[in-house]
Amino acid sequence: MAAPESASASVPGSVLVPVPPVSSIAFVERMEKHWVETLGNASSDKLRAIWGQLAEAFGQAIGAHGTDDERTWRVLQPPTGTGKTQGLCVYAAMLAEGNLRVADGNKVGMLVVTRLIDQCNEVVESINHHAGAKVAIAKHSEAMVSADEVAGSDILVVTHQAYVNAAIGLAGDRADKWSVLVEWNHGRRKLTVIDEALANMVEEYQITSSAISQALGHIPEEIRMRFPDPILCLREADEIFQKMSEMVAAKPEYAMTMTRMVWKGTMAMPPESSMDGLRAALWNHPYDQTVLQENSLATRHRFRDRVDETLQGLEGVMANWAYYASKGDRHTLNCARLAIPDSLPGPAVLDATATQNFLWELFSHKARVYAVPADARAYGNVTLHVARCDGIGKTKMEQLHQKRLQRLLADLAARLGQGRRVFLCCHKKVAPYAKTFEPEFAKYSVGHWGAIDGRNDWKDCDVVVLFGLSYRDQLTWANNAFMAFQGRQEDDWIQNPVFKQYDDVRIEMQRRQIAVSVIQALNRVQCRKVIDEVGNCAPTDAFILLPRGAAGDSILDSIQADMPAIKVAAWDFELDQECSREPTVRRGSSHEAILAHMESKERGEYPVTDIRNELEISYEKWRENVAPCLRNPEHPLAKGLVDLQVSYLPGRGRGGSKLVKQ
Repeated sequence: MAAPESASASVPGSVLVPVPPVSSIAFVERMEKHWVETLGNASSDKLRAIWGQLAEAFGQAIGAHGTDDERTWRVLQPPTGTGKTQGLCVYAAMLAEGNLRVADGNKVGMLVVTRLIDQCNEVVESINHHAGAKVAIAKHSEAMVSADEVAGSDILVVTHQAYVNAAIGLAGDRADKWSVLVEWNHGRRKLTVIDEALANMVEEYQITSSAISQALGHIPEEIRMRFPDPILCLREADEIFQKMSEMVAAKPEYAMTMTRMVWKGTMAMPPESSMDGLRAALWNHPYDQTVLQENSLATRHRFRDRVDETLQGLEGVMANWAYYASKGDRHTLNCARLAIPDSLPGPAVLDATATQNFLWELFSHKARVYAVPADARAYGNVTLHVARCDGIGKTKMEQLHQKRLQRLLADLAARLGQGRRVFLCCHKKVAPYAKTFEPEFAKYSVGHWGAIDGRNDWKDCDVVVLFGLSYRDQLTWANNAFMAFQGRQEDDWIQNPVFKQYDDVRIEMQRRQIAVSVIQALNRVQCRKVIDEVGNCAPTDAFILLPRGAAGDSILDSIQADMPAIKVAAWDFELDQECSREPTVRRGSSHEAILAHMESKERGEYPVTDIRNELEISYEKWRENVAPCLRNPEHPLAKGLVDLQVSYLPGRGRGGSKLVKQ
């Protein structure tokens, strides 16, 4: 018997429970048929449990339409290779088919958000194939579709960036861009499925002291006279930088880094201070002639884009809370906010790395993370070869990549032989050089951080090599992300960033962010494909460079947690000759100062806070350059303190740790 057209079913004496538009039993049956007969994969009870959870969560999101629970983010974490995108397409097709059998008021519209344009097109093609009709449509910069076509489609598919741009437009009085996504001919779409976590959920604004002073210098007097209020904002920002720079100069302990809130809440910029008019007046300004006295369209556009970006950033900062950060000679004002509105209809996220993604912990007041059915995947056929080295972030890798790449590829050629299919992941600026090599492998492909997540381009490779790690700026990225999700913080949190059980949540955020990117990269190759009913993959070798100490250990722990049964082997590869050197205590360093300081002390307990103040070591420098060495018994600083009969007692928060001399 067909399901009734009413959207709910009831038992006498019970609360009405919405009937899901797609039966989870029917969905699992159809998904299994597609998985086995069309894709040639093996099925299992655990896979069926994952698919059933997918349908149930989607149905719950749809059923919550019009209730307070509609705004809950449902985060599912089906492991890579268990058919999350395939399942999304099958479900969307079944939803559209169901719309043909119900009255207009009960039809369900769906929005799908994917990372890339190619993925948009693939999802649309797959949905329409499953439905046997054109029920899905893609809307992006390369798809010319009319507003009527979008409004008439059961399923609308857009990219992450288009989705965030529309959300930002809603906040900036461009509600029409948002309504195109969430409204259709039968009212409001009731389900939004985001394939992979939104990498750009946080909208960040930053202006630098140099950019502000340059903008002031480049704007001609006649334009300044026409826009006195925006120019006043520029001057106020310049004065803030001058005052903060004076504070840094007056405090030796701030010489390297300093972070503090500049103002609380918004500055409530009046409409006349909007940068729109000034930006428009400067758009065609001949900077090439007024600044450099030359005629160059490229130069003109370069200056135009730089000034325009500064004015946009200034408006964003001035309209929100902001904090000042200095790192060396770089001085910035920063703020951030969530780009996603509360009016998002029935959000469900498919994030294979949700357990490791710390953003969901920050978003726990709005997100419900579903526990993944256990043991759906097994990675016992994957061997992770681990080398420990220093200098594997973007800066060092870009500086030294030529010699390092030659050494790396020679090492891999000797280990692997010619018959292997190799995918190399590196930093963006390293990729062009990496592609110039022609090693004697059966296949050799190169990708870069920021452009690999969710892609299937390398699914036939049996070797993956991660050449460097994708760090983010811990000083500003972690501050921005934390405050976007948790709200503006005060100076005491900035100096002592405790959250739940984490003494320094920014370090945890950095490590977890790296772990997420690493796990995504490892699963771009053939280990993503299930080959039997227990979730195994074909034999795969993975090579990774990890930092020494606790940071590397934490990333490795995350990999093992997300890829159960993976084998870990030591990789005796030296990235640089320096990797084999024993660390030493440098003359004139903070380490030498600490040893000399404790040598002069009598027996007793000495709080770390007092030691930092006496030696004028900033909190950030202690946290990054001293504390990890104190926790490593093999480091010369730790060994030197042991020789002085000094032990390190870590404590909670900034003021709890001590050095104790016997």
